[in-house]
Amino acid sequence: MTGFVIRKLLRTLFTLFLVVTFVFFVLRLTGDPVSAMMPDDTDPAILDELRKQWGLDRPLGVQYLEYWFNLLQGDFGNAYRDGRPAIEIVAERVPATLKLTLTAFAFIVIAGFPLGIFAAVNRGTAIDRGIMTISVTGFSLPNFFLGILLIFLLSVTLRWLPAYGSDHWYNLIMPVITLGTAGAAVIARFVRSSMLEVLNAPYIRACRARGMTERAIIWTVALPNAAIPTITIMGFMVGTLIGGSIVTETVFAWPGIGRLLIDAVTARELAVVQTVVMITAASMVFANLAVDLLYLVIDPRRRYASGTGEG
Repeated sequence: MTGFVIRKLLRTLFTLFLVVTFVFFVLRLTGDPVSAMMPDDTDPAILDELRKQWGLDRPLGVQYLEYWFNLLQGDFGNAYRDGRPAIEIVAERVPATLKLTLTAFAFIVIAGFPLGIFAAVNRGTAIDRGIMTISVTGFSLPNFFLGILLIFLLSVTLRWLPAYGSDHWYNLIMPVITLGTAGAAVIARFVRSSMLEVLNAPYIRACRARGMTERAIIWTVALPNAAIPTITIMGFMVGTLIGGSIVTETVFAWPGIGRLLIDAVTARELAVVQTVVMITAASMVFANLAVDLLYLVIDPRRRYASGTGEG
């Protein structure tokens, strides 16, 4: 089991290394940030001085090694325009993104699990078909389209909710629905599939033979077993939420790191972009690592396999 954890941790760290390296080179090979930020008629001598000041005049390999040297010391670099540390700029936006993504995750669980269970219990009925139709539709709608549709209906037409802002609880409603609908649809489909498989298992028939009520069977026996494969999907949901927050925050002018990333890419703030991407990648890979470790806790079969060198 210890070897399994170490292998997973090493893979996680290697993935982060690849992400950081890829982003570093892509950002620098797609254009000169100094030329992008300064007017076209800027004196070339001024441009050269800025490149020297920001370390962009050195060979790319030297910049890369220097970046890692600073990063290992906790220095994520500074923004070009105001000289502030990139990590400080990103940290100011993290609470807003956490508020949005955690609420959206709660929405996914609260909506997805009951819908999946209800569809499985009513398999083959109009209720089942209706829930699955809604799930397919919710999964198929792009974030930006759903967000704009909600703004048109609830803000422009009905005037029930504000189209932007983050000061009040009701500002969360449309962004959370936009961000969480696809995830809730996926969870509903997976829970339905897992529940159907579990409900046909021999031990469920044994529970019925012992006189357990259908409600007790569903909630105390079937659901815990059906939830095990769904946990993997919920781990991937973290990446989906973080990626989807970029679009959602832009549509609703939400002041999180997703919107910061768009602004930083436009302004060619390399240090800020690298920091946002690194934090996003770290959140995704460590969430998947946490799911793998959670599997060891809740599934004895997986724990045995890891102990014998499998997995």
